Amino acid sequence: MKKRVLALLFAVLMAFSLVACGSKPDGEETGTDYPNQPIRFIVQYAAGGGVDVTARLVSKYAEKYLGQSIVVENVTGGSGIVGQTELANSENDGYTIGMIFANTAVDVKLTDGVTYTLDSFDPVCQVNFDPAFLVARKGSEYDVPLDELLKMTKENQLTMGIGALWQAFDFVKMTLQADYDAPFTRVAYDGGAGACTSVVAGDANVAMVFPNEWMSYYQSGDLTGIAVSAPERLDAFPDVPTFAELGYDAINSFGVRRVIVAPAGTDPQVLAKLEDAFMQALADPELVAEFQALGMSVVPADAQTAFASLKEEGKILSDLVETFGVKPGDAPQ
Repeated sequence: MKKRVLALLFAVLMAFSLVACGSKPDGEETGTDYPNQPIRFIVQYAAGGGVDVTARLVSKYAEKYLGQSIVVENVTGGSGIVGQTELANSENDGYTIGMIFANTAVDVKLTDGVTYTLDSFDPVCQVNFDPAFLVARKGSEYDVPLDELLKMTKENQLTMGIGALWQAFDFVKMTLQADYDAPFTRVAYDGGAGACTSVVAGDANVAMVFPNEWMSYYQSGDLTGIAVSAPERLDAFPDVPTFAELGYDAINSFGVRRVIVAPAGTDPQVLAKLEDAFMQALADPELVAEFQALGMSVVPADAQTAFASLKEEGKILSDLVETFGVKPGDAPQ
């Protein structure tokens, strides 16, 4: 009897030991448990811009594949630096994600106090690539072929409206000056919408904007596209030629490559679940239709492909920064 009781007690103790060894401390979970609470999606720019619109649309569709809600939060300031810093410093538990771009790679070279690099993030997937459009008021003296417009910069001081700081637009402007001797005077605006309004009003001669920022002006006939920094013309703007087809090959792929990321060190199983859900969302015909209605593309790519593209483009931007001798804290000219 005594032996039987001891054996039973031993079995119970072994069972408790196995449970304890297989469990995780409070606050932690395995990748198989993920997700069991809402996910926070940090957007580093104001509501209504290209990044915000992209994040909200793709999150809406990804929710049904993750089985959890995704809450988009705008954390603005410092032209995106504040939000990206918060994302990099967040817990790497999969419950905070965000979006980065090629210029994230050079923020540390452009802005004092930046502590993150591309390696501060783990990639989830690429959502899209939005090129930069050079636009002018339709019927104005600046509504001319690109060659003629660039000749005008040598005779007069032309202004170029740009929203945000050190985005693709500034690098297009720098390339026009460095490679084609076509300097523009930069006029800063709070986002592409302000730049478009200024061109329509005649306060700025031209502007660099993303597709969704000038789509309504294109449809109304208030603005016209002079060129787009994409490998080929966009279906939503069929009459706008690319810089490359006009002979300006150095500006054939400047834009914003939007890549969803999590803080570095996130569990690979969690990353895989996020990648699978977002890639399914990006293949959804309804999502594609919503993006196209805004003049935006859907260009999905897996995590590794997306990150490789960011690093390659980041090297190009880094070379431009060095060519122009830009130092941390310098404002784009």
